[in-house]
Amino acid sequence: MDSKITYRRMRRLVILVLCPLSFILLPGCKQNNWMDWKVENELWLENNRTQAGIQETSSGLQYKIIADPTPQDARPNSTSTIVCDYTVKLINGYQVDGGHAALTLSNCIPGFTEGCRLIHNNGDIMLYIPAKLGYDYQKYQDNDVYNAEGYGTEGTTSYIPPYSTLIYDVHICSVSGN
Repeated sequence: MDSKITYRRMRRLVILVLCPLSFILLPGCKQNNWMDWKVENELWLENNRTQAGIQETSSGLQYKIIADPTPQDARPNSTSTIVCDYTVKLINGYQVDGGHAALTLSNCIPGFTEGCRLIHNNGDIMLYIPAKLGYDYQKYQDNDVYNAEGYGTEGTTSYIPPYSTLIYDVHICSVSGN
């Protein structure tokens, strides 16, 4: 048997021994398993911004107004309660939520609140909410983005992974508290 250490053997040693040890020796350098998903979501938003009819606010919210048949009505404000039909999907098409609900906008994620304020009663809108305006909002505000947690319990059908772009299809049925 050749006792000479080859480049290949040295590389294996580093990968098999030193890499796992780095997580013990350097606990502050925690690996975030969601970084690929974060990048995928950011690239998806970059591409989406070039699609026909997509508009973007200064905060980074992307949206497409499908119908706004009652522009004479007042728009919801940040404290209004809306009754709406909605679905929420991830960029991979997986639906994580949906239904018919009465929602007070001040209790919703920032991107949803901002988007719903763009249309009137009986309006339909598609919202493309980046993570910084979604459930990871507070982590972005605290400059703690690398410890984003997402929303819900991992492994359940309603779990929203960290760094997720949320795609909302919203129909506003009624608005109160303008």
